[in-house]
Amino acid sequence: MTRNIENPNARLDKGGIVAYPTESFYALGVKATNPQAIKQLFHAKHREKGKPIALIASDLKQVQRYFFVSGEEQALMTRYWPGSLTIVLHPKKSIVTKALGARNIGVRVPNHASARRLAARAGAPITATSANMSGQAPTKSARVIWRTFPDILIVPGRCGRQHKPSTVVQIIKHKLIIHRQGAAHVHPLAA
Repeated sequence: MTRNIENPNARLDKGGIVAYPTESFYALGVKATNPQAIKQLFHAKHREKGKPIALIASDLKQVQRYFFVSGEEQALMTRYWPGSLTIVLHPKKSIVTKALGARNIGVRVPNHASARRLAARAGAPITATSANMSGQAPTKSARVIWRTFPDILIVPGRCGRQHKPSTVVQIIKHKLIIHRQGAAHVHPLAA
């Protein structure tokens, strides 16, 4: 395996895909504001069109720039971020909705410094779909990613020790709905 010295943010700016480590597994990232990059990502993963893709953001300010955030949602963010809680939100910017083809989108601020830095330098949230072919197991191995996606830039680094995906929640009419139980243990009364 050879190392590519291209800057990951230059790749993101050009609409390319990067694989980057998170607290659990490697993820594939493109700028959430780039419809062509999103289309390329779906094609590379052989992912069904319309299947949701979550995003990561650098911090709460970046989330608030692109999404409507209620007081209840902000309370969850303050309590669980950075961390493995994905919160389904409604985007402010139609470009994010148009690019991802969804009315509401899951977003989180990860507990992995290099993933947050990548989103910060991108200037927009980036996708956080597992770095694998659709339906396959996620991986912590850069070598596996390189064999599966030889043209994708791999950001060097280690994945965290977590072995579960993020927990996915949404607040609907002041009620906390858990769509997927994962690494974060959120009690319904915590909202």
